[in-house]
Amino acid sequence: MQTVIKKMYPALGPYMDSFLRDWTELIKSRVRLFTLLTITLFFGGSLISYVFYPADFRPGEIPIMILVLVSSGVVLLLNQKTKTMRAAKLIAMLFTVFLLINITKLHIIYSNYIEIGPALYLFMLFFVSFTIPWTPLDLVPITFIHMAAYSILLFHMEKYMPEIMGAVKSPQMLFDGIIFLLLGFILCAVIRKKDLTREIQNYVLLKENEMKNIQMQKELQLANRVHNTLIPKSISMDKADIAVTYIPMNYIGGDYAKFHLIDNDKLVFIICDVTGHGVSAALLVNRLHTEFERLAQEHKEPGVLLKEMNDFIVKSFEGTDMFLSAFCCLLDFGKKTLSYSNYGHPPQYIYRISDSDIARLEPQATLMGIMIEDKDKIHELKVNFEPKDKILLFTDGVNETMNKGREEFGIARLEGFIRDNHRTGALLFNQKLISQLKDFSGGNFQDDILLISINIK
Repeated sequence: MQTVIKKMYPALGPYMDSFLRDWTELIKSRVRLFTLLTITLFFGGSLISYVFYPADFRPGEIPIMILVLVSSGVVLLLNQKTKTMRAAKLIAMLFTVFLLINITKLHIIYSNYIEIGPALYLFMLFFVSFTIPWTPLDLVPITFIHMAAYSILLFHMEKYMPEIMGAVKSPQMLFDGIIFLLLGFILCAVIRKKDLTREIQNYVLLKENEMKNIQMQKELQLANRVHNTLIPKSISMDKADIAVTYIPMNYIGGDYAKFHLIDNDKLVFIICDVTGHGVSAALLVNRLHTEFERLAQEHKEPGVLLKEMNDFIVKSFEGTDMFLSAFCCLLDFGKKTLSYSNYGHPPQYIYRISDSDIARLEPQATLMGIMIEDKDKIHELKVNFEPKDKILLFTDGVNETMNKGREEFGIARLEGFIRDNHRTGALLFNQKLISQLKDFSGGNFQDDILLISINIK
């Protein structure tokens, strides 16, 4: 069987073993269906006949019904224990033989319906052929069994019930029945061949897609590792503690952050959020990383840096509908100033110990990647900071986290959390905020989460 299938369907080669296992399970499930349908049709037909035609009921039908019920139970038990396709088919074929014997006995009991014999056996051939997923070759013995059963019926009737067959020309009836069954076999074989070809093609296509999905998953896992290398790690410096927490919604996301120490006295940060998720967003993030590294090494101020980055995005990605929000800031520890530029990013925060309050670092321009009229304008503001102040940079996955009622975590809750936890260490601050977001959302984040908390020493 395996050799025949390989020759007929060479594309199945790499998946032959798994196909045979799955096909065996399919045959077993169809054998269960076969036996249950047989019981239903047998007992249902007898019940309808008894209710509507009680005078035609024959007591001899009762033992046949019992035998059908017992044989169905035995077949179901054997079918459950079988492990191979050959055994499953053998069980189905044996049940077919037993079923045809009982149908023949039943037909002898109701001998006055002898003229519908060809139609009955043709129906049985269709029933058996299309319930079990045979190969076209399997239908040869199945058809032969039906022909034999029909021939035995006519020979029995001719020998033991000649008065019934008196008005019927048995040779002609036998010839007609055999022709009917032969035509039925041809029809069943053609249909089963087409069905089997389609099933194997679909199976091969499914397996190829599964292999592609596995390969894609591996590539996404690798891309995730590459993407994570772009996100900076938490560090502790002489002048500040910096904690970074990144939780991508998928394997790869569109959030990005980086910081650079300049002349041991200045620290430049950038945090971005590319619209969308997945491969396209991650590719843009990788390109932004290269561009930021170049601009940061040239010691660009935040306003100039984001302007040049925006020019690059507009020029390189026009018409792609790829946009991003970005926040860039420069901490000058000598002057105790924070210069920042914000392109469409949510307000970032600095908690001032001197004021015991939060200052918002609001956006000054629209999203990056959008052509604007004042494209040559430098967007930059400056604020002061003091030791023990806390700076929080984040993407909108934080404040837009939703609970089951579709309510956002929101700015008010975030600002309240900052007020209550501004004295907390940078790393613990991030951990507590993530924990609160999980409690609020039920652990179901619908966007990337990126947090950078900075404790000024």
